Amino acid sequence: MILSNNHVLANENDAEAGDAILQPGAYDGGHRPGDVVAKLTRFVKLKPRTANVMDAAVAEVRRAIAVDPLDYHDLGRLAGPRVAPLLPGVEVAKLGRTTGTTRGRVTAIELDNVVVDYDAGALSFDDQIEIESTGRGPFSAGGDSGSLILDRDGRGCALLFAGSDTGGTNGRGLTYANPIGPVLRKLAIELASP
Repeated sequence: MILSNNHVLANENDAEAGDAILQPGAYDGGHRPGDVVAKLTRFVKLKPRTANVMDAAVAEVRRAIAVDPLDYHDLGRLAGPRVAPLLPGVEVAKLGRTTGTTRGRVTAIELDNVVVDYDAGALSFDDQIEIESTGRGPFSAGGDSGSLILDRDGRGCALLFAGSDTGGTNGRGLTYANPIGPVLRKLAIELASP
């Protein structure tokens, strides 16, 4: 399956189970039927007038497509979900569409009132994780949404959904992510494990 964001796979609530998922996406030149890789299974609805706790969706990959859900290229192999609490100072990394592999550190947890601009308007999120880059560039940029964030042991700990171009102690912006535990429970899925 593909784990990503509602705004990536379900177009901000404007999709239905069974809708085609393209890779590359339509924004990057993907076309039907040749680039259809999955079908939308379910998503957590984004709510405009109340605090959201996640921006998450999942899609079932077509059987004809070979997938290794444990392969995170230069980050190594996914070791399953992180069980230990994620605390400020924990080092993390991600592999994203736009910025590739980046590394950072958690700067805040249980962050409330994270306001993100969507096509549907500004939405608020509670209980979020904040990350800043420890590299030369930003931890994330537009197009990295839906990336699974891994800890130093290769365990999935958060789902990237938003970021800023500025801010943070190094001025390279801040990234916001949903804690992985609630996402997995709400979508009724498990992360792949070795």
